[in-house]
Amino acid sequence: MSAANAVLTLDQRLGLDHYETDRELDHIRVDADLCAACVARPCLTACPASVYRWVDGHMAVRYENCLECGTCQLVCDATGNRGLDWRNPQGGYGIVFRFG
Repeated sequence: MSAANAVLTLDQRLGLDHYETDRELDHIRVDADLCAACVARPCLTACPASVYRWVDGHMAVRYENCLECGTCQLVCDATGNRGLDWRNPQGGYGIVFRFG
């Protein structure tokens, strides 16, 4: 398979995008107690960019992977414990797509 036809992994594709993080106001907030009590944890499987990981008994968030689709908020509210507070990043921050 030539390099032009190579299949990129999720992390490789996300690495082509640029994410400007707002260090003062995170666009994703996690209530650790609600997440710890959540049995379903739908955000772990519904997020297309694998932003959420369950690590050592708590929710780890990789903000720089967020595609700003809002899927995590929808599934958390519908079938989770409502432990996520997701909103669009403020102007000038967030994802800049570089890969079609």
